[in-house]
Amino acid sequence: MKIVSKVAFFAASKGREQHLGERLLQLVSRSTSEPGNLRYEVLQDTSDDGIWIVLEDWCSEADFDAHMATPYVCSFLAEVPDLCDGDPDIRTYRKCSPPPSGHQALENEQ
Repeated sequence: MKIVSKVAFFAASKGREQHLGERLLQLVSRSTSEPGNLRYEVLQDTSDDGIWIVLEDWCSEADFDAHMATPYVCSFLAEVPDLCDGDPDIRTYRKCSPPPSGHQALENEQ
């Protein structure tokens, strides 16, 4: 099985930086509980507090698609026009380096 890695870039509207971060963080516990989720992390840029990134690893593209169709993600996406300058930029990546030692579950996936 090939791990599907997604990186989503969000640029907050002026004055909405904190609220965007709060909403993104609210997605973490549900997302990490979904079938096929291997990682779901939220990061904030240290030099521009309006830039947020979500790092996701999924067992398959179908698992990611199911995640994007959940009611809580759809609800969040409906808020994006009010929270962000533009649409999120969601990109798909493939892992090229081996996982760090000690991450047995990820080692078995590659």
